Amino acid sequence: MDLDLETFLTILYVRVDDWYQQVIQPRLPPVGRPAAALSDSEVLCLGLAAQWRSGVPWRSERSFLRYAGKHLRPMFPGLISQSAFNRRLRRLWGGFILLQQAVAQALLTADEYEIMDAVPVPVAHGARSFHPGWLADIARIGHGGTDQYFFGLHLLLVSSVSGLATGWILGAGNIQDRWLAEGLLSARAGRPQLSGSGAAHVRPPLDWLGPAQGSGRTSARPLVADAGFNGPAWLRHWQADYGTQVVTPPDGRVARPTAQWFRAMRQVVETVFSHLCDSFGLKYPGAHTTWGLITRVAAKLAAYNLGLAINRELGRDNFALATLIV
Repeated sequence: MDLDLETFLTILYVRVDDWYQQVIQPRLPPVGRPAAALSDSEVLCLGLAAQWRSGVPWRSERSFLRYAGKHLRPMFPGLISQSAFNRRLRRLWGGFILLQQAVAQALLTADEYEIMDAVPVPVAHGARSFHPGWLADIARIGHGGTDQYFFGLHLLLVSSVSGLATGWILGAGNIQDRWLAEGLLSARAGRPQLSGSGAAHVRPPLDWLGPAQGSGRTSARPLVADAGFNGPAWLRHWQADYGTQVVTPPDGRVARPTAQWFRAMRQVVETVFSHLCDSFGLKYPGAHTTWGLITRVAAKLAAYNLGLAINRELGRDNFALATLIV
């Protein structure tokens, strides 16, 4: 079953409002002002819809707001100006994280492995990388992706075997994968830090890393990662200090079933990255500030998890995100 845009927005709002009442509103501080014309649930719903890039007539958050102003006022009569909407959205950045994590926990099965990998999030194109302007305080030149080098950040993502995003952290593009994992796993254990593996020559990075709130929960199940996270001292440190067993491909030749299993795990996270980039615009997110970037990435991951949830409810393939809206 495919959805027209109005039906999709209706389903999205109902799901968001349910989760808002259950997991977001109880954690918001009380406010002493009159009720806003646009409710928090509506702001979250619109912020999530703005991240979709497949089957919709907008290609950015700004163009979505223009579209909403012209066509969606019957559904959202309290629509506010773009600047006011952006302020409301940034104040609710933690709501997107709570929403993403709540959907993941509701849909996870007890026997699912988790997989960890990093993907570049470039914020400037080509020559603009040398005069970055926005986000120059946190973005750096990094290695990775199809272009070899990029200016931006890395997103370290933990996903389940079924593709659900269960935890994440952002770091400057030049931060090595194991330090990203250190930030995420320590945050999952409740004490965010960059203590490292204990080797005297290993110094923690000085560039930006965050937010700890997106890291998710520590799981009793092993966390599968590629060879970029290998290193006996690191693996022992993560297990002993954070209670997480990180499993990486063994060195040298391995039995064919073992190699195939690691390739299958790798394929899952590559599929997740592909959908985040193609259907939710993860590359070049267009944010101008650190909080704007955190809010947009959190919204994209929450929208992605909700897309999987809606597909499951409709009996569609988990990853049929590009054809959900027609």
